[in-house]
Amino acid sequence: MEKLNCIERELRRAVETQQYAEVQRLVLSFCQAAETYARSLPPEDPRIREIGDLTLEMLQWCRTMVQCSRECLVLELRQIPKVKQYIPPAGFIPAAMHLDV
Repeated sequence: MEKLNCIERELRRAVETQQYAEVQRLVLSFCQAAETYARSLPPEDPRIREIGDLTLEMLQWCRTMVQCSRECLVLELRQIPKVKQYIPPAGFIPAAMHLDV
């Protein structure tokens, strides 16, 4: 169970820092560790249900967080055309300015 908790912490950190390649790797590691742990228990052990619930909760949290991150990124990208209209091209000097040399 300690290995599962360790992977969970790493996975949460990867999701929060938007390291999506690491998220993908850690999701697979988490699921494999959960399966290995559940298979090591006797068939009627109540901890099997707890592991299943933990896995489902973790995967749902990851999905929600990744979706939110992607939606925030889309909103930021949609603002680029609006912002670009206020940024003058490189080397542009407004006509109202006069440079005395």
